[in-house]
Amino acid sequence: MKNNGYMAMTKTPKYKAIIEQNREQITKMLSGADTVKRLNNLNWLRHEISYTEPRTLFYMSTKEQQPYLDYNSMKNLGDAYDYIVGHTNQDIDITEICKIHSMLCTNTHIQGGLFRNAPKIIEIIVNGHRVHAPDAGMILPVMNEIMFKLHNPETDPIRRAFGVHYDLIMLQPFDDFNKRTARLIMNWVLIQNGYRPIVFNQHTDKKKYKDAITAYANGYPKEYFSYMSSCLMRTQKEIITLLQNSRML
Repeated sequence: MKNNGYMAMTKTPKYKAIIEQNREQITKMLSGADTVKRLNNLNWLRHEISYTEPRTLFYMSTKEQQPYLDYNSMKNLGDAYDYIVGHTNQDIDITEICKIHSMLCTNTHIQGGLFRNAPKIIEIIVNGHRVHAPDAGMILPVMNEIMFKLHNPETDPIRRAFGVHYDLIMLQPFDDFNKRTARLIMNWVLIQNGYRPIVFNQHTDKKKYKDAITAYANGYPKEYFSYMSSCLMRTQKEIITLLQNSRML
């Protein structure tokens, strides 16, 4: 049975234990790291999130890339990432989510920071049918519900991060750039709780990312949470390797 409540979502204990071990190791490595290691760590994450990830997840032919993979959109992703890294103590609310979306839409044809006012169909198949996002009139009430779940202190922060990512994608509050907005908000939650962002930079992520979201929509949240946890764990390992190999010039 499908359940959209964060408290009912399934997590993988094995992944959770490894993620916590990796978090402790990264924190320890960075606590004694020099400026070069810190800078390399930050730049690598920024590059992966703003350049590699969109090309990995949403690659399309050159003719169809605009405005998804052009230089301006890459810059917007980098600027939005810089914002969430620089505002780790900022309360994440509806206004801030709209602000992130507005940053992503800077100098594009999309009106940033405003909720859509027309029905939208999400390209996800649930039990053989395409999923329809809620009517535009339901966006604000659903956003309030999402914020309530996001700030539930009784829920594990990783599950809250993965949960808000899924919920924003399923709501489709904006005309476009919903997935990239959802990923940034997810990473913002992770950063605020002492974790590192997730990057989707493997060639298999394009299919697995969509399959994981589809599985959750079909009532199998465990598959979604397992995949997202594996990606977080993988990113942590890449950061650890990066820091281990970092050298002063």
